[in-house]
Amino acid sequence: MVKKSVLALALCGLSVASAEQAGGLFVGVGAGVPITTPSYGGALKSIQDILPNTGIGYNVSLMAGYRQALNQDMGLRYYAEYNYSESYGDGDGTLMGLMPAKTKADIKQQLATINVDYYYQATSAFSVYAGIGLGYQSFKPSWTPTIMGAEQNAIGGAQKGGLAVPLNIGASFNVNAHNQITLGAKIPLVAYDYKTSVPGATLGQQGELPANVKLRTYIVQIGYNYTF
Repeated sequence: MVKKSVLALALCGLSVASAEQAGGLFVGVGAGVPITTPSYGGALKSIQDILPNTGIGYNVSLMAGYRQALNQDMGLRYYAEYNYSESYGDGDGTLMGLMPAKTKADIKQQLATINVDYYYQATSAFSVYAGIGLGYQSFKPSWTPTIMGAEQNAIGGAQKGGLAVPLNIGASFNVNAHNQITLGAKIPLVAYDYKTSVPGATLGQQGELPANVKLRTYIVQIGYNYTF
């Protein structure tokens, strides 16, 4: 009877210890590649032949949160995350079908979100996850045209922002109970409509012409998490 009681307590203790190792507070860092896809409107649409269709650059991130194990196979992660990205692009074509022109784009983005991810532990070392975030994104884009060899004033340049709703997907490799390597992606469900203006002289007109561009930045990154 005593032996059975001791065995039951030992099994209970192992179960609690396992749950504690599967969950807990964690911090993480990440680095990767942002891919920014602009959709031009207004006066920018009139010169989109010389504007880049995509921008690629670098991304870094920080996160902190709590990992909750629902059972041995699945659980939830609650965390706050900050991402900084810079994307660069080049466009090359003709302006109004006549003048050779090109444009350099430099798009800076900051993304701050709170997130909830569901994860499934496929094996003791490997898991997959999917979740959603809610927060704020800001963009500071600039497009600098060069027309017939003469550099023009940059378009944009002001920092503006609004709602961000990223979809999080990825996979994790558990090095041990505390260390984890992740490979993931953030897919923007909401584009930011950045409003600006284009100098009329660029299109042979006067004054400033209203323009807008819808910006989405997709992020692919590798990360490291430490669970306390």
